[in-house]
Amino acid sequence: MDKIIMKVARLLWILMFLVCSKNLFAQQDPNTIVLFNVNEAIAYGKKYNIDRNIQELQQDRARAEHKLSKSYLLPTISGSFTAQNNLNLATTPIPGELVGQPGTLVNVQFGQDYNYNAGITITQTVLDWQNSIKSRIAKVGTEITQVQSSLFDEKLTEQIALFYYNAIIAQKALEINKKDQSLADSIRTLTQDKFNNGLIDKSSLNQAIINVNNIGQNVLANHSSLEQSLNQLKNLLGLPADSNIELQEVEKTEEQGFPISETLAMDKNILLYERQLEQARLDVKQQRALHYPKLSLNAYFGQQQFQNDFTFSLDGEAWTDYSYVGLNLSVPIFTGLANHNKIKVSKIEYGIAQKNLEQEKQQSALRDDLLLKEYGISLQALATAYDNFMLYQDNVDLTFQKLQQGIIGLDAYFKVFEDYLRAENNYLNTLSNVYGNYATILSRKNDNEL
Repeated sequence: MDKIIMKVARLLWILMFLVCSKNLFAQQDPNTIVLFNVNEAIAYGKKYNIDRNIQELQQDRARAEHKLSKSYLLPTISGSFTAQNNLNLATTPIPGELVGQPGTLVNVQFGQDYNYNAGITITQTVLDWQNSIKSRIAKVGTEITQVQSSLFDEKLTEQIALFYYNAIIAQKALEINKKDQSLADSIRTLTQDKFNNGLIDKSSLNQAIINVNNIGQNVLANHSSLEQSLNQLKNLLGLPADSNIELQEVEKTEEQGFPISETLAMDKNILLYERQLEQARLDVKQQRALHYPKLSLNAYFGQQQFQNDFTFSLDGEAWTDYSYVGLNLSVPIFTGLANHNKIKVSKIEYGIAQKNLEQEKQQSALRDDLLLKEYGISLQALATAYDNFMLYQDNVDLTFQKLQQGIIGLDAYFKVFEDYLRAENNYLNTLSNVYGNYATILSRKNDNEL
Protein backbone atom coordinates (compact mmCIF):
# COMPACT_ATOMS: atom_id res chain seq x y z
CA MET A 1 0.00 0.00 0.00
CA ASP A 2 2.80 2.39 0.91
CA LYS A 3 4.54 1.65 -2.40
CA ILE A 4 1.36 2.50 -4.31
CA ILE A 5 1.03 5.81 -2.43
CA MET A 6 4.68 6.61 -3.17
CA LYS A 7 4.20 5.93 -6.89
CA VAL A 8 1.04 8.06 -7.01
CA ALA A 9 2.81 10.92 -5.22
CA ARG A 10 5.74 10.65 -7.61
CA LEU A 11 3.41 10.77 -10.61
CA LEU A 12 1.68 13.82 -9.18
CA TRP A 13 5.02 15.60 -8.76
CA ILE A 14 5.95 14.77 -12.35
CA LEU A 15 2.61 16.04 -13.65
CA MET A 16 2.96 19.27 -11.66
CA PHE A 17 6.48 19.76 -13.03
CA LEU A 18 5.31 19.22 -16.59
CA VAL A 19 2.41 21.66 -16.18
CA CYS A 20 4.67 24.33 -14.67
CA SER A 21 7.26 23.78 -17.37
CA LYS A 22 4.61 24.08 -20.07
CA ASN A 23 3.39 27.37 -18.61
CA LEU A 24 6.94 28.61 -18.29
CA PHE A 25 7.86 27.86 -21.88
CA ALA A 26 4.51 29.19 -23.09
CA GLN A 27 5.41 32.56 -21.56
CA GLN A 28 8.79 32.73 -23.34
CA ASP A 29 7.80 34.22 -26.66
CA PRO A 30 10.89 34.52 -28.87
CA ASN A 31 9.30 37.48 -30.67
CA THR A 32 8.86 39.46 -27.45
CA ILE A 33 11.52 41.87 -26.20
CA VAL A 34 11.22 42.81 -22.53
CA LEU A 35 12.86 46.11 -21.55
CA PHE A 36 13.24 46.98 -17.87
CA ASN A 37 14.79 50.44 -18.34
CA VAL A 38 15.76 52.90 -21.01
CA ASN A 39 19.44 51.95 -20.85
CA GLU A 40 18.57 48.43 -22.02
CA ALA A 41 16.70 49.90 -24.97
CA ILE A 42 19.63 52.16 -25.86
CA ALA A 43 22.15 49.32 -25.64
CA TYR A 44 19.93 47.10 -27.79
CA GLY A 45 19.53 49.83 -30.40
CA LYS A 46 23.27 50.48 -30.61
CA LYS A 47 23.80 46.79 -31.26
CA TYR A 48 21.08 46.05 -33.80
CA ASN A 49 20.11 49.37 -35.42
CA ILE A 50 20.76 49.01 -39.16
CA ASP A 51 21.77 52.63 -39.71
CA ARG A 52 24.33 52.31 -36.93
CA ASN A 53 25.77 49.24 -38.62
CA ILE A 54 26.12 51.37 -41.75
CA GLN A 55 27.99 53.96 -39.68
CA GLU A 56 30.45 51.27 -38.59
CA LEU A 57 30.98 50.22 -42.21
CA GLN A 58 31.64 53.84 -43.15
CA GLN A 59 34.30 53.99 -40.44
CA ASP A 60 35.90 50.86 -41.88
CA ARG A 61 35.85 52.46 -45.32
CA ALA A 62 37.49 55.64 -44.01
CA ARG A 63 40.26 53.61 -42.35
CA ALA A 64 40.80 51.66 -45.56
CA GLU A 65 41.02 54.91 -47.54
CA HIS A 66 43.61 56.21 -45.08
CA LYS A 67 45.72 53.10 -45.57
CA LEU A 68 45.32 53.50 -49.32
CA SER A 69 46.56 57.09 -49.13
CA LYS A 70 49.85 55.90 -47.62
CA SER A 71 50.58 53.48 -50.45
CA TYR A 72 52.82 56.07 -52.13
CA LEU A 73 55.43 55.37 -49.43
CA LEU A 74 56.02 51.89 -50.83
CA PRO A 75 57.66 51.12 -54.17
CA THR A 76 55.72 49.78 -57.12
CA ILE A 77 57.23 46.70 -58.75
CA SER A 78 56.06 45.23 -62.03
CA GLY A 79 57.35 42.50 -64.30
CA SER A 80 57.22 42.71 -68.08
CA PHE A 81 57.95 40.68 -71.18
CA THR A 82 57.89 42.14 -74.70
CA ALA A 83 58.45 40.66 -78.13
CA GLN A 84 59.10 43.02 -81.04
CA ASN A 85 59.29 42.47 -84.80
CA ASN A 86 61.30 45.22 -86.46
CA LEU A 87 59.61 45.36 -89.85
CA ASN A 88 62.04 48.01 -91.05
CA LEU A 89 65.23 48.64 -89.14
CA ALA A 90 66.32 52.21 -88.68
CA THR A 91 68.86 53.48 -91.24
CA THR A 92 71.96 55.27 -89.97
CA PRO A 93 74.52 57.07 -92.24
CA ILE A 94 78.12 56.28 -91.33
CA PRO A 95 81.47 57.40 -92.83
CA GLY A 96 82.49 55.27 -95.81
CA GLU A 97 85.96 54.74 -94.34
CA LEU A 98 84.41 52.22 -91.95
CA VAL A 99 83.29 49.97 -94.81
CA GLY A 100 86.05 50.59 -97.36
CA GLN A 101 84.33 53.46 -99.21
CA PRO A 102 86.31 56.52 -98.19
CA GLY A 103 84.96 59.97 -98.92
CA THR A 104 81.32 58.89 -98.85
CA LEU A 105 78.47 58.33 -96.40
CA VAL A 106 77.02 54.89 -96.39
CA ASN A 107 73.50 54.11 -95.09
CA VAL A 108 73.52 51.00 -92.99
CA GLN A 109 70.96 49.26 -90.76
CA PHE A 110 71.90 48.09 -87.28
CA GLY A 111 70.02 45.49 -85.29
CA GLN A 112 68.12 42.31 -85.92
CA ASP A 113 64.59 41.66 -87.06
CA TYR A 114 63.33 40.21 -83.75
CA ASN A 115 64.17 41.22 -80.19
CA TYR A 116 62.79 40.15 -76.82
CA ASN A 117 62.91 41.92 -73.46
CA ALA A 118 62.13 40.52 -69.99
CA GLY A 119 62.66 42.35 -66.73
CA ILE A 120 61.41 44.05 -63.59
CA THR A 121 60.62 47.76 -63.22
CA ILE A 122 60.81 49.41 -59.79
CA THR A 123 59.49 52.89 -59.06
CA GLN A 124 59.95 54.57 -55.70
CA THR A 125 58.63 57.99 -54.74
CA VAL A 126 61.32 59.91 -52.91
CA LEU A 127 59.63 63.28 -52.42
CA ASP A 128 55.92 63.99 -53.01
CA TRP A 129 54.37 66.68 -50.83
CA GLN A 130 50.96 66.38 -52.46
CA ASN A 131 50.49 62.70 -51.61
CA SER A 132 51.91 63.29 -48.14
CA ILE A 133 49.29 65.93 -47.39
CA LYS A 134 46.57 63.80 -49.01
CA SER A 135 47.41 61.07 -46.52
CA ARG A 136 47.07 63.52 -43.63
CA ILE A 137 43.72 64.69 -45.02
CA ALA A 138 42.58 61.07 -45.23
CA LYS A 139 43.52 60.60 -41.57
CA VAL A 140 41.40 63.62 -40.64
CA GLY A 141 38.66 62.02 -42.73
CA THR A 142 38.72 58.97 -40.45
CA GLU A 143 38.43 61.26 -37.43
CA ILE A 144 35.48 63.07 -39.02
CA THR A 145 33.78 59.73 -39.66
CA GLN A 146 34.29 58.74 -36.02
CA VAL A 147 32.79 62.01 -34.81
CA GLN A 148 29.85 61.60 -37.20
CA SER A 149 29.32 58.10 -35.82
CA SER A 150 29.33 59.52 -32.28
CA LEU A 151 26.81 62.14 -33.35
CA PHE A 152 24.63 59.40 -34.81
CA ASP A 153 24.83 57.49 -31.51
CA GLU A 154 23.82 60.66 -29.69
CA LYS A 155 20.82 61.18 -31.95
CA LEU A 156 19.91 57.49 -31.77
CA THR A 157 20.05 57.60 -27.97
CA GLU A 158 17.80 60.65 -27.89
CA GLN A 159 15.24 59.12 -30.27
CA ILE A 160 15.15 55.78 -28.44
CA ALA A 161 14.76 57.51 -25.07
CA LEU A 162 12.07 59.84 -26.42
CA PHE A 163 9.86 57.10 -27.89
CA TYR A 164 10.57 54.83 -24.92
CA TYR A 165 9.31 57.50 -22.52
CA ASN A 166 6.38 58.35 -24.80
CA ALA A 167 5.33 54.72 -24.54
CA ILE A 168 5.72 54.85 -20.75
CA ILE A 169 3.52 57.95 -20.59
CA ALA A 170 0.92 56.34 -22.87
CA GLN A 171 0.82 53.29 -20.60
CA LYS A 172 0.37 55.50 -17.56
CA ALA A 173 -2.37 57.47 -19.31
CA LEU A 174 -4.22 54.25 -20.11
CA GLU A 175 -4.03 53.22 -16.46
CA ILE A 176 -5.52 56.55 -15.44
CA ASN A 177 -8.17 56.19 -18.16
CA LYS A 178 -9.35 52.93 -16.58
CA LYS A 179 -10.26 54.74 -13.37
CA ASP A 180 -11.79 57.61 -15.33
CA GLN A 181 -13.93 55.17 -17.31
CA SER A 182 -15.10 53.41 -14.17
CA LEU A 183 -16.02 56.71 -12.55
CA ALA A 184 -17.74 58.07 -15.68
CA ASP A 185 -19.72 54.84 -16.09
CA SER A 186 -20.86 55.06 -12.47
CA ILE A 187 -22.03 58.64 -12.96
CA ARG A 188 -23.80 57.70 -16.16
CA THR A 189 -25.64 54.87 -14.40
CA LEU A 190 -26.57 57.15 -11.51
CA THR A 191 -27.69 59.89 -13.90
CA GLN A 192 -29.73 57.42 -15.95
CA ASP A 193 -31.56 56.25 -12.83
CA LYS A 194 -32.35 59.81 -11.79
CA PHE A 195 -33.52 60.66 -15.29
CA ASN A 196 -35.76 57.59 -15.40
CA ASN A 197 -37.28 58.69 -12.09
CA GLY A 198 -37.85 62.22 -13.42
CA LEU A 199 -35.44 63.81 -10.96
CA ILE A 200 -33.21 65.49 -13.60
CA ASP A 201 -33.61 66.77 -17.13
CA LYS A 202 -32.14 65.37 -20.35
CA SER A 203 -29.21 67.83 -20.41
CA SER A 204 -27.67 66.29 -17.28
CA LEU A 205 -27.94 62.81 -18.79
CA ASN A 206 -26.42 64.08 -22.03
CA GLN A 207 -23.48 65.56 -20.11
CA ALA A 208 -22.85 62.24 -18.38
CA ILE A 209 -22.86 60.45 -21.75
CA ILE A 210 -20.54 63.11 -23.21
CA ASN A 211 -18.07 62.51 -20.37
CA VAL A 212 -18.09 58.78 -21.11
CA ASN A 213 -17.53 59.42 -24.82
CA ASN A 214 -14.73 61.91 -24.17
CA ILE A 215 -12.89 59.44 -21.98
CA GLY A 216 -13.38 56.78 -24.64
CA GLN A 217 -11.76 59.09 -27.17
CA ASN A 218 -8.87 59.67 -24.76
CA VAL A 219 -8.41 55.91 -24.48
CA LEU A 220 -8.27 55.56 -28.27
CA ALA A 221 -5.83 58.45 -28.56
CA ASN A 222 -3.55 57.00 -25.88
CA HIS A 223 -3.72 53.56 -27.50
CA SER A 224 -2.71 55.15 -30.80
CA SER A 225 0.15 57.03 -29.12
CA LEU A 226 1.36 53.81 -27.49
CA GLU A 227 1.29 51.89 -30.76
CA GLN A 228 3.10 54.68 -32.61
CA SER A 229 5.81 54.86 -29.94
CA LEU A 230 6.31 51.08 -29.92
CA ASN A 231 6.40 51.04 -33.72
CA GLN A 232 9.11 53.71 -33.73
CA LEU A 233 11.01 51.75 -31.09
CA LYS A 234 10.90 48.64 -33.26
CA ASN A 235 12.41 50.62 -36.12
CA LEU A 236 15.14 52.13 -33.94
CA LEU A 237 15.96 48.79 -32.28
CA GLY A 238 16.09 46.94 -35.59
CA LEU A 239 13.15 44.68 -34.72
CA PRO A 240 10.78 43.08 -37.26
CA ALA A 241 7.18 44.25 -37.54
CA ASP A 242 5.76 41.06 -36.00
CA SER A 243 7.81 41.42 -32.80
CA ASN A 244 6.45 42.69 -29.49
CA ILE A 245 7.96 45.08 -26.96
CA GLU A 246 7.08 44.94 -23.27
CA LEU A 247 8.11 47.84 -21.03
CA GLN A 248 8.44 46.72 -17.43
CA GLU A 249 9.88 49.93 -16.01
CA VAL A 250 7.80 51.96 -13.59
CA GLU A 251 7.61 55.50 -14.90
CA LYS A 252 9.43 58.22 -13.02
CA THR A 253 7.33 60.68 -11.07
CA GLU A 254 8.11 63.68 -8.92
CA GLU A 255 7.93 61.33 -5.91
CA GLN A 256 10.76 59.14 -7.23
CA GLY A 257 12.57 62.17 -8.58
CA PHE A 258 14.29 62.91 -11.87
CA PRO A 259 18.07 63.38 -11.81
CA ILE A 260 19.16 67.01 -11.69
CA SER A 261 21.71 67.70 -14.41
CA GLU A 262 23.94 70.77 -14.09
CA THR A 263 26.45 70.03 -16.85
CA LEU A 264 26.45 68.31 -20.21
CA ALA A 265 29.16 66.51 -22.10
CA MET A 266 30.86 68.55 -24.82
CA ASP A 267 28.72 69.02 -27.89
CA LYS A 268 30.10 66.66 -30.51
CA ASN A 269 29.11 69.10 -33.24
CA ILE A 270 32.00 71.25 -32.04
CA LEU A 271 34.38 68.32 -32.51
CA LEU A 272 33.02 67.87 -36.02
CA TYR A 273 33.59 71.51 -36.93
CA GLU A 274 37.11 71.35 -35.44
CA ARG A 275 37.97 68.38 -37.64
CA GLN A 276 36.49 70.13 -40.66
CA LEU A 277 38.63 73.18 -39.87
CA GLU A 278 41.73 71.00 -39.75
CA GLN A 279 40.72 69.44 -43.05
CA ALA A 280 40.38 72.91 -44.61
CA ARG A 281 43.79 73.91 -43.25
CA LEU A 282 45.42 70.86 -44.80
CA ASP A 283 43.61 71.56 -48.06
CA VAL A 284 45.37 74.95 -48.23
CA LYS A 285 48.70 73.20 -47.76
CA GLN A 286 47.80 70.65 -50.42
CA GLN A 287 47.05 73.38 -52.95
CA ARG A 288 50.33 75.09 -52.14
CA ALA A 289 52.11 71.77 -52.65
CA LEU A 290 51.13 71.96 -56.32
CA HIS A 291 54.11 74.32 -56.70
CA TYR A 292 56.52 71.88 -55.05
CA PRO A 293 58.76 69.52 -57.04
CA LYS A 294 58.30 65.75 -57.18
CA LEU A 295 61.24 63.38 -57.03
CA SER A 296 61.06 59.70 -57.91
CA LEU A 297 63.54 56.90 -58.54
CA ASN A 298 63.12 54.45 -61.43
CA ALA A 299 65.05 51.23 -61.96
CA TYR A 300 64.87 48.47 -64.55
CA PHE A 301 66.61 45.11 -64.29
CA GLY A 302 66.21 42.84 -67.31
CA GLN A 303 67.67 40.96 -70.23
CA GLN A 304 67.42 41.13 -74.02
CA GLN A 305 67.52 38.60 -76.82
CA PHE A 306 67.91 39.29 -80.55
CA GLN A 307 67.05 36.95 -83.41
CA ASN A 308 67.11 37.24 -87.21
CA ASP A 309 64.05 35.03 -87.55
CA PHE A 310 60.94 34.31 -85.53
CA THR A 311 62.56 32.06 -82.97
CA PHE A 312 62.88 32.22 -79.20
CA SER A 313 65.50 30.58 -77.00
CA LEU A 314 65.52 29.89 -73.30
CA ASP A 315 69.23 29.30 -73.32
CA GLY A 316 70.97 31.67 -70.93
CA GLU A 317 73.71 32.41 -73.45
CA ALA A 318 71.11 33.85 -75.83
CA TRP A 319 70.28 36.65 -73.38
CA THR A 320 72.23 39.80 -72.62
CA ASP A 321 71.84 42.00 -69.55
CA TYR A 322 70.02 45.30 -69.85
CA SER A 323 69.48 47.42 -66.71
CA TYR A 324 69.32 51.06 -65.75
CA VAL A 325 68.61 53.37 -62.81
CA GLY A 326 67.04 56.79 -63.29
CA LEU A 327 66.11 59.81 -61.22
CA ASN A 328 63.00 61.80 -62.20
CA LEU A 329 62.58 65.37 -60.96
CA SER A 330 59.40 67.20 -61.95
CA VAL A 331 59.07 70.93 -61.22
CA PRO A 332 55.87 72.83 -62.16
CA ILE A 333 56.73 76.15 -63.81
CA PHE A 334 53.49 77.60 -65.17
CA THR A 335 49.96 76.19 -64.99
CA GLY A 336 47.99 79.12 -66.33
CA LEU A 337 47.29 80.55 -62.82
CA ALA A 338 45.13 77.50 -62.05
CA ASN A 339 47.16 76.60 -58.96
CA HIS A 340 47.11 80.21 -57.78
CA ASN A 341 43.31 80.29 -57.96
CA LYS A 342 43.05 76.91 -56.22
CA ILE A 343 45.06 78.28 -53.31
CA LYS A 344 42.83 81.35 -53.16
CA VAL A 345 39.66 79.24 -53.07
CA SER A 346 41.06 76.93 -50.37
CA LYS A 347 41.94 79.93 -48.18
CA ILE A 348 38.37 81.19 -48.47
CA GLU A 349 37.07 77.74 -47.49
CA TYR A 350 39.41 77.77 -44.50
CA GLY A 351 38.03 81.15 -43.40
CA ILE A 352 34.48 79.83 -43.71
CA ALA A 353 35.39 76.80 -41.59
CA GLN A 354 36.79 79.10 -38.89
CA LYS A 355 33.59 81.14 -38.77
CA ASN A 356 31.45 77.99 -38.70
CA LEU A 357 33.39 76.73 -35.68
CA GLU A 358 33.05 80.04 -33.85
CA GLN A 359 29.32 80.15 -34.56
CA GLU A 360 28.79 76.54 -33.47
CA LYS A 361 30.58 77.12 -30.15
CA GLN A 362 28.36 80.11 -29.44
CA GLN A 363 25.14 78.39 -30.49
CA SER A 364 26.06 75.19 -28.63
CA ALA A 365 26.58 77.10 -25.38
CA LEU A 366 23.22 78.83 -25.82
CA ARG A 367 21.43 75.55 -26.64
CA ASP A 368 22.91 73.78 -23.64
CA ASP A 369 22.06 76.64 -21.30
CA LEU A 370 18.48 76.74 -22.56
CA LEU A 371 18.11 72.96 -22.31
CA LEU A 372 19.23 72.85 -18.68
CA LYS A 373 17.02 75.79 -17.75
CA GLU A 374 13.97 74.32 -19.50
CA TYR A 375 14.63 70.98 -17.81
CA GLY A 376 14.77 72.63 -14.39
CA ILE A 377 11.60 74.61 -15.07
CA SER A 378 9.79 71.52 -16.35
CA LEU A 379 10.71 69.65 -13.15
CA GLN A 380 9.19 72.43 -11.05
CA ALA A 381 6.11 72.48 -13.27
CA LEU A 382 5.80 68.71 -12.96
CA ALA A 383 5.77 68.87 -9.16
CA THR A 384 2.98 71.45 -9.23
CA ALA A 385 1.02 69.62 -11.94
CA TYR A 386 1.25 66.34 -10.02
CA ASP A 387 0.10 67.95 -6.77
CA ASN A 388 -2.86 69.54 -8.54
CA PHE A 389 -3.73 66.25 -10.23
CA MET A 390 -3.73 64.40 -6.91
CA LEU A 391 -5.82 67.14 -5.29
CA TYR A 392 -8.36 67.14 -8.11
CA GLN A 393 -8.47 63.34 -7.97
CA ASP A 394 -9.25 63.55 -4.27
CA ASN A 395 -11.88 66.22 -4.96
CA VAL A 396 -13.57 64.00 -7.53
CA ASP A 397 -13.81 61.15 -5.04
CA LEU A 398 -15.16 63.43 -2.31
CA THR A 399 -17.60 65.11 -4.68
CA PHE A 400 -18.88 61.73 -5.87
CA GLN A 401 -19.57 60.74 -2.29
CA LYS A 402 -21.45 64.00 -1.75
CA LEU A 403 -23.41 63.37 -4.93
CA GLN A 404 -24.41 59.91 -3.73
CA GLN A 405 -25.46 61.40 -0.40
CA GLY A 406 -27.52 64.06 -2.16
CA ILE A 407 -25.49 66.93 -0.68
CA ILE A 408 -24.65 68.40 -4.10
CA GLY A 409 -26.20 68.21 -7.53
CA LEU A 410 -24.92 66.89 -10.83
CA ASP A 411 -23.92 70.32 -12.13
CA ALA A 412 -21.48 70.79 -9.26
CA TYR A 413 -20.06 67.32 -9.78
CA PHE A 414 -19.65 67.80 -13.54
CA LYS A 415 -17.73 71.02 -12.87
CA VAL A 416 -15.31 69.23 -10.53
CA PHE A 417 -14.96 66.30 -12.95
CA GLU A 418 -14.10 68.63 -15.85
CA ASP A 419 -11.48 70.36 -13.70
CA TYR A 420 -10.08 66.94 -12.83
CA LEU A 421 -9.76 65.97 -16.51
CA ARG A 422 -7.98 69.26 -17.26
CA ALA A 423 -5.58 68.66 -14.37
CA GLU A 424 -4.97 65.13 -15.63
CA ASN A 425 -4.22 66.38 -19.14
CA ASN A 426 -1.93 69.10 -17.78
CA TYR A 427 -0.05 66.56 -15.66
CA LEU A 428 0.51 64.19 -18.59
CA ASN A 429 1.62 67.03 -20.88
CA THR A 430 4.03 68.32 -18.25
CA LEU A 431 5.38 64.82 -17.71
CA SER A 432 5.90 64.54 -21.47
CA ASN A 433 7.89 67.81 -21.48
CA VAL A 434 10.11 66.54 -18.68
CA TYR A 435 10.77 63.28 -20.48
CA GLY A 436 11.49 65.13 -23.73
CA ASN A 437 14.16 67.30 -22.08
CA TYR A 438 15.50 64.34 -20.14
CA ALA A 439 15.87 62.29 -23.33
CA THR A 440 18.06 65.01 -24.84
CA ILE A 441 20.14 65.28 -21.66
CA LEU A 442 20.51 61.50 -21.57
CA SER A 443 21.94 61.54 -25.09
CA ARG A 444 24.60 64.05 -23.99
CA LYS A 445 25.99 61.74 -21.32
CA ASN A 446 28.98 59.50 -21.81
CA ASP A 447 28.33 55.78 -22.26
CA ASN A 448 29.73 55.03 -18.79
CA GLU A 449 27.24 57.46 -17.25
CA LEU A 450 24.13 55.87 -18.75
